[in-house]
Amino acid sequence: MRKTLALKCLVLAFAFTLPAISMAQNLLHSPQKIVIDVPRNRLLVSNDTITGDIVQIDSAGNQTYFVQGAGFIDGMEIVGDTVYGVCKNRNIKGYHLVNKQVVMDITIPGVSTKYLSSITSDSAGHLFISCPKLNEIYRIRISDQSWWLFAKDNGLNNPNGILLEKEKNRIVVIGDAPNPSSIYAINLADSTVSTLISTSFNSPDGIVRDKFGYYYVGGYYLQAIFMIEPGFSQPPVPFFSGTSMVYPTYDERDHSILITHYNTNSWERVPLPTTGISNQKQMKEFILYPVSPNPFQSSVTLKFELNRRLKTQLDVYDSSGKLLSKLVNEEKAAGSYSISWDGKNLSGDTLADGLYYFRMTADGNVQTQKAFMTKQK
Repeated sequence: MRKTLALKCLVLAFAFTLPAISMAQNLLHSPQKIVIDVPRNRLLVSNDTITGDIVQIDSAGNQTYFVQGAGFIDGMEIVGDTVYGVCKNRNIKGYHLVNKQVVMDITIPGVSTKYLSSITSDSAGHLFISCPKLNEIYRIRISDQSWWLFAKDNGLNNPNGILLEKEKNRIVVIGDAPNPSSIYAINLADSTVSTLISTSFNSPDGIVRDKFGYYYVGGYYLQAIFMIEPGFSQPPVPFFSGTSMVYPTYDERDHSILITHYNTNSWERVPLPTTGISNQKQMKEFILYPVSPNPFQSSVTLKFELNRRLKTQLDVYDSSGKLLSKLVNEEKAAGSYSISWDGKNLSGDTLADGLYYFRMTADGNVQTQKAFMTKQK
């Protein structure tokens, strides 16, 4: 993600297992990507500034510089004892995680405006780097720092966020393009490109996958982190509302995602629902029934059922992920419920015709339904 924005200095954070930001000290400036240095129990953050400082965050939430002037302005990846990152002018660097020495410094020739963006790695000792403006993916062999063009065009449109799916022998890439934005699979064996899903996202940036196979998409222009089910059989649904959330990072240690807020110089940790327990367990706990009628006109009744007392939240979002209305936010006893929504937002304004999402969260699990509102003419 490479956008030019005025910097702001607002510290905003949320913690789950690891504390977030130390309120006494904030070194983040247009933060981009977080990576997890597990052996040293710290986070490293790249910053989209002239110097591209790498900021480290310890388990107490304290921030210090790992390397000032590192040049890391975009994607990062840890392989072994080295953190690799994307720099300006199509440059890739690597710093040793212990002695901070530069162990890689290569430049892929080309015009600087055709910048590099995201980075991932495979188990065979290669890095993969995306170049949105040229519709290219490069492959770098770490051992001798040689590189070559891995994939180009063949349907790729502004490839940005990138992740490895070892068990499927592929990398997954999200296109940094306005509607339609697609998610692609690139076969590691022959570089063939296939489209997994087309979306209405506006220039998304990053994509990660959790241990249960669910995908999470972030982007500066998106109004939420979106979740996509394994297999890409259903359209993305808004999962966590917010702005300027560029690259999500998955932390398997506590099943959460780490998010940077580019515009507010901050980061936070968001616990994930236990979706991997499967919908069958969710159905045992609660049910959010499909919306009926669908489409509806000026109002709609939502029905749900709780099989035990649960802290329950039911919200309405638009297709961009913007929170529109909070219908339920309280602990409720077991039983059947119905609640009406009048097609208005939090300010009481009547909304336009369109597709709306109804997201219910209970006991850490999430269910979502959707419906079209079409006002009577």
